[in-house]
Amino acid sequence: MDSASHRQARRSRSGSRPRLRGHLRSSVLAGITVGGAFVLTGGLLTLGARIIARIALVPQGDLRQRPDTEVRAAYPDRLHLDATAETARNGVIALRQSGGAVHVRLGAVTGRPTARTVSRPILAQDTAEGPRVGRARTNGFFWAGTPWTAHSLDTREVQVQSPVGQMPAWLVAADPERARRTGADGTWAVLIHGHGATRGEALRLIPLLHELGITTLTITYRNDVGAPASADALYHLGSAEWEDADAAVQHALDAGAQRVVLVGWSMGGGIALRTAVKSPRRDAIASVVLDSPAVDWTEILVHHANALRAPRVMQRMALWMMASGVGHRTIALREPLALLEMRPEFYADHLQVPTLLLHALDDTTVPVGPSRRLAALAHDRVRFEGFEGASHTREWNRDPERYERVVADHMARTLGLRIDVSALDLPVRNPGTAPGPHATGERR
Repeated sequence: MDSASHRQARRSRSGSRPRLRGHLRSSVLAGITVGGAFVLTGGLLTLGARIIARIALVPQGDLRQRPDTEVRAAYPDRLHLDATAETARNGVIALRQSGGAVHVRLGAVTGRPTARTVSRPILAQDTAEGPRVGRARTNGFFWAGTPWTAHSLDTREVQVQSPVGQMPAWLVAADPERARRTGADGTWAVLIHGHGATRGEALRLIPLLHELGITTLTITYRNDVGAPASADALYHLGSAEWEDADAAVQHALDAGAQRVVLVGWSMGGGIALRTAVKSPRRDAIASVVLDSPAVDWTEILVHHANALRAPRVMQRMALWMMASGVGHRTIALREPLALLEMRPEFYADHLQVPTLLLHALDDTTVPVGPSRRLAALAHDRVRFEGFEGASHTREWNRDPERYERVVADHMARTLGLRIDVSALDLPVRNPGTAPGPHATGERR
């Protein structure tokens, strides 16, 4: 690992203003409930619409660091946690305390010590300090740190030159011999995290891609911590951020890539879709993998506005503000959002590359309906895989072996890789793998 680059990245993060790192659902829940709180007069209706429109656009404080559960009992082999929607869900999760000074990986629920708690076994402890009774934060990304600290994969911090400045990215080069053996030489994957998340979202998939012989470039984009801000310092929901992903495609090609795979989670999935249809370099994009993607932003925004009980007239005004050539100025956007293009019908008409679309069927953050619709409209190009019992972007957590097998099969078929997927020992990194010498609880 390049220690100088690592120190520079830490300085960049520490100097950044606080930004929202949680998923869209967290940002919406952090907003104020507007339904019923406004008398529908002209001025108050406009104010309510502005609030609805800006909830998803304004980077806020770091909600992902806030505790979301309580450790009620801590034993050497297990923890008893408050039963919440996430802690009671089947699959694996991790848990952090003290800002990452404590990080443990937990297995599936094994029991209910009380009516309000669940018991989960400790699979591995990544930090010297162990868990204790008290407030904690679940970590759906499961692994912590970087590909180097989490998986002992040689990682370089590189800079991708985008239209708004240099964007930090993790580069994990493929093993040349493995790449030749699998037929993946010259294949790069650009990995794109979701709304307000971090590069750590990709840590669950990087080991599989490395095993397949694929070089990975895990990027940041405008308004990320440590990356340049956009001119208006607002999220554009992929409407503009795709240019940063496109710059990563160009970076890969300049570094010798012959073909590129785009992989995106949540809003990152929407960014990947938009890049695949808008990029001047789209002929180099060989395949796309989407995890709980934001396929239809209008439906997502309406879904969350309904959860806030916002009146329909207020919702329509908010959408007008976001997409109108006039209305966008009322919410301080530098340009309107291309909401009409960010929908299944548009992507079905323009998407040309084979696409794997994985979606959590219990997703309350990004509704699964638009993903199903895209797969139905473009069934010859889009393969849909639903995961029962998984929440937003937690398909890997629900079933790591199935997730990696589906992705490996897609890569083998669409890229012509010389691998026997049925013979792979999956998941490549067992959730209970002992921590390496550089393991950390740091969120990157």
